[in-house]
Amino acid sequence: MESFREFIQQFKKNKAAVVGAWIVLLLVVCAVFAPLLAPYDPYAQNAQDRLLKPIWEHGGNAKYLLGTDDLGRDILSRLIYGARISLTIGIVSMGIAVFFGTILGLIAGYFGGKTDAIIMRIMDIMFALPSILLIVIVVAVLGPSLTNAMLAIGFVGIPGFARLVRSSVLSEKEKEYVIASKINGSSHLRLMCKVIFPNCIIPL
Repeated sequence: MESFREFIQQFKKNKAAVVGAWIVLLLVVCAVFAPLLAPYDPYAQNAQDRLLKPIWEHGGNAKYLLGTDDLGRDILSRLIYGARISLTIGIVSMGIAVFFGTILGLIAGYFGGKTDAIIMRIMDIMFALPSILLIVIVVAVLGPSLTNAMLAIGFVGIPGFARLVRSSVLSEKEKEYVIASKINGSSHLRLMCKVIFPNCIIPL
């Protein structure tokens, strides 16, 4: 609980983080309430209103605030509905990266030795390759689809979280409260998940 309060206090002091949080909140609201906020059907085509300019440009129409595309579809409505897909991709891919990166980082940092060396060398290899190349390779292997794209993006993000968690575990596992838990007979799983991991959340 103290760690969470400390995180909130540090977060409030970071103006960029606060602004970013408000932007994300706005995107979430747009995505959730897209049917209410979007002025038109994002897929409806109107040949008479093709390629209209935004309202602030000469020739713009107040009917379409951001103009229309080459099929006469309202760009604002498409952006609002598109926020749903963007957020879904971001949340799912980030969840994959955090979940697997955390597990690998916990295992590598806690057990150390050969286990640590093997896991981190694999992470180093993934880091060495360009992210776009890795994504293309994963999508090429699994096939083109939104689900596979999310898996690919999440896969690329795993090494970063694995390194972050590992460094936190290395510093935490030598502290007195962890040693005390070991003396009390706590299992490896309990030490990793119940004792060490809660104190590694803030860096994440």
